[in-house]
Amino acid sequence: MIPTPLITAAEGYPALERLCAEAQGTLYLSFRILDPRTRLHAPQLTERGLDSWADLIAWVTRRGVRLRLLLADFDPVFASDLHRQAWANASGFADVVQGDAQILVAPHGQEAGRLWHLAMLARLRRSLSGLRKEDPTRLTPVQRALLATRPRLRPATLHQKFATADGRRAVIGGLDVDPRRFDTPAHDRPPEETWHDVSVAVQDDDFVGALDGHFAECWNAALACGAASLADPARPLDTRVKPQARADLRLLRTFSVPCTGAGRLAPTPRLTEHETALLRLFGEAQDYLYIETQFLRHAPLVDTLCDAAARSAALQLIVMLPLAPERVLFDGHDGWDARHAHGLQTAALTRLRAAYGTRLALVTPGQRRPAPEGAPQIAGAGPVYVHSKVVIADDLTAVVGSANLNGRSMRWDTEASVLVKDRGFARGLLERLARTWLGEAGGDPRRATTWTGAASDNAALPPEARHGLVLPYPVARAERFSRRLFALPDDMF
Repeated sequence: MIPTPLITAAEGYPALERLCAEAQGTLYLSFRILDPRTRLHAPQLTERGLDSWADLIAWVTRRGVRLRLLLADFDPVFASDLHRQAWANASGFADVVQGDAQILVAPHGQEAGRLWHLAMLARLRRSLSGLRKEDPTRLTPVQRALLATRPRLRPATLHQKFATADGRRAVIGGLDVDPRRFDTPAHDRPPEETWHDVSVAVQDDDFVGALDGHFAECWNAALACGAASLADPARPLDTRVKPQARADLRLLRTFSVPCTGAGRLAPTPRLTEHETALLRLFGEAQDYLYIETQFLRHAPLVDTLCDAAARSAALQLIVMLPLAPERVLFDGHDGWDARHAHGLQTAALTRLRAAYGTRLALVTPGQRRPAPEGAPQIAGAGPVYVHSKVVIADDLTAVVGSANLNGRSMRWDTEASVLVKDRGFARGLLERLARTWLGEAGGDPRRATTWTGAASDNAALPPEARHGLVLPYPVARAERFSRRLFALPDDMF
């Protein structure tokens, strides 16, 4: 069965809810964020009186479905808010589940070496002092323990987002689950609540078997590094049998393991299937490459894209990016780390512009209404935040999942995606995304000039008069924000 693309949470959330509700034996969930307070959108579930994800998971476990829920944990010092949210979300589910239900709050096992602790000593002391001043009841068990011993800096995380049911069905992509991330293809919510993302529903025993095997390895790795267990005591999963997905419906993984050393920051990559597959895909493309990504920063991928431009004089490259990273755009973060990360991307875009010339379309989406006063804006409109991770090549192959085109997703963090080699799927996904962004502008979405022309036309019109949502990516604005530093490895960003 050909997989089904799910555009935005308006399609992704109901499909994910139905997958969970229809599970009969086992339900595996691995998410960066899964908030039990998120309301349900599938009508057949709300008509049953189920209102939230907490209600859904409680109902599923009451029916005897075996639940394994893997939620990403975050550094308890430098990402305190995300860390507390992960614990609150896990606790919210643990309070309502019944039967055979195991829940892990899972950090990545990598710890920064002692030299990095010394290098960040001043910042560490400030953060720890802030934690000590807080009401202890607001701290997580991890935070209370580190105040009594020493902090462990966690530079990597579990970034993947997928669910499987009964070893036969899956939903996989870039979409986390919380109230803010719900959006529709119209993208007419407040700018800070727009959230373009893409997932895929897959019904295939081979692929889902491989994804279940990956989940088991992630689960066991989390237990090995002391992941906190809520609900039932967590037990290892069997990894002796490792199913393989088909060549035309492949699972792509990034999986790294801890590496010790006083000066060590990065984990050791064990599986770099995203990087390997994308390098090959970029190297073999002949007609066009369409990319949606939150970040485009990984030098080896950019090298291969530039080589491809020289190899094939007809190759078109369409790149859809958000206006700026989420924490810069909506949280006002302008620290050195954000500027350095943006500097990596700006350098990559400069190289791609030189390599492709008019064969490159570099675009970003904006709403078809003026930006609210005081809100971020692009050409007078509120931005649409691009969180999707999509690559389509030559109407033949598509990759959709959790991995951005940065070093962190290629080599550090835990990631999972699906590679679909099917002309109908690839062509259909491109056409659906083109309708979302171009509206009725017309033209061939495989040609860069279609996108640059539509973006330029829209930029000359007031937001409410535009065709579609596509606008030129503001290169000069990105260059002004960018600052390069060289103290940290590029793969961290």
